Amino acid sequence: MKLATDRRRLLMGGAMLGIAGLGQALYPRRYTQPISSSQFEALFPHQMGEWSYAAASGLVLPPQDQLSKMLYEQLMTRVYTQDGSDDSDAIMLLAAYSSQQEGRLQVHRPEVCYPAAGFTINSSRDVTVAIGDGKSIPARFLVTQRGPRIENVLYWTRVGNDFPLRWAEQRIDMAIDNLHGFVPDGLLGRVSMISPDSDNALVTLDGFFRSMLGALKPPGRKMLIGDR
Repeated sequence: MKLATDRRRLLMGGAMLGIAGLGQALYPRRYTQPISSSQFEALFPHQMGEWSYAAASGLVLPPQDQLSKMLYEQLMTRVYTQDGSDDSDAIMLLAAYSSQQEGRLQVHRPEVCYPAAGFTINSSRDVTVAIGDGKSIPARFLVTQRGPRIENVLYWTRVGNDFPLRWAEQRIDMAIDNLHGFVPDGLLGRVSMISPDSDNALVTLDGFFRSMLGALKPPGRKMLIGDR
């Protein structure tokens, strides 16, 4: 009897070890290593076609609470002006990055941070932006307003090699990557400008995006648009 009991315990223990080992093998692992602030900023040149770096501030940012500090490993803000133009046509660039997207590290979308900063979202629609070779990625275009200031916002989110437009899509993309055994990295890219003419602003923002892609080296392009 004792021999049979010992055998059952041995079999149960082996099974539990096997399950634990399988769980460990299937546990999603990071596949992108963290990047330093200097490395991250070096991906984005100060000259992008006809656009030149002008300043590092003046952008709408998430409220500075404890949660927002946990959202990203890197957060870069810059203002670019077109050569020969005045500051009224400035483009504001924001790039927020995390080397691993988990449940608590959600991309902080402009639909959240702009209202938190006192803006009203007048309109929001899906658009696409060209990335060359006849390819494009999905993005969103928002028209926001706070008092007389009308800020037009073009943004996209990258989770691994996917471009979710909505929070639910983002969660699905993360879950699929987890099932394949890895934790994806994530980036929010945002370009915006102040203008009462939203149609013209979208054309200008799209042109800046293409100039930016043309100026980036391969690591910078991969940061913005993944392996597309």
